[in-house]
Amino acid sequence: MRVLVTGASGLIGASLCARLAADGYEIVRVLHRAGAAPFRGLPPVLLDMAKALQTQDWSPHLIGIDAVVNCAGVLQDSAQESTGGVHAGGASALFAACEQAGVRKVIHFSAIGVDRLQPSAFSATKLAGDQALMARDLDWVILRPSVVLGRPAFGASALFRGLAALPLLPVMPSTGRLQVVQLDDVIATVLHFLRRDSASRITLDLAGPEALPMSEVVGLYRRWLGSRPAGEFTLPGSVASPIRYRL
Repeated sequence: MRVLVTGASGLIGASLCARLAADGYEIVRVLHRAGAAPFRGLPPVLLDMAKALQTQDWSPHLIGIDAVVNCAGVLQDSAQESTGGVHAGGASALFAACEQAGVRKVIHFSAIGVDRLQPSAFSATKLAGDQALMARDLDWVILRPSVVLGRPAFGASALFRGLAALPLLPVMPSTGRLQVVQLDDVIATVLHFLRRDSASRITLDLAGPEALPMSEVVGLYRRWLGSRPAGEFTLPGSVASPIRYRL
């Protein structure tokens, strides 16, 4: 099976490509820019998803493709990144191109909580991408993971490793609890849904079995790194209010 993977240099995308290649899949990686880690396989596609807003931007890259896994995502808008372009515009064009090309199997990564009543700007654009896929005549699967943690130092994993290295842990007031999910479990879920006999046209939340306070998640990292428990201090509201952990 030949699989096109977008967001192939990110935490989930890079790990997925490595696992698929090890299992004998042919991988076409879609990268935002050159410079990703070396990968033995088919040549990558260099494409800015935020600017690939027409089906013709995607169609040439879908020739010979059996399935698509969309792992692309950005946390916030910046001069270089567009949440709406990647999550909604680019994703919608990709899904339309898949329908035109007859690439029926599409697995799409969204995020847990995007359908809540008062979504953030990030969640609103993710939900728009979900809805665009649901409207297509495809064998789609939408995966909505919680905070994904794994061995690679990337994204949330990098954040927690950085916090675990501090001698004192700054605790945000009213941070809430996290149902973190292991990267290996996320990859195993994708492998399941790539099977030809798997279910489709479903949306799944991916979360761990326990809701843990952020300090406990950091403590797990400290134990994994061989460090003793860190002290904690709660940031005062005047300091904490302009700060948000971006997971």
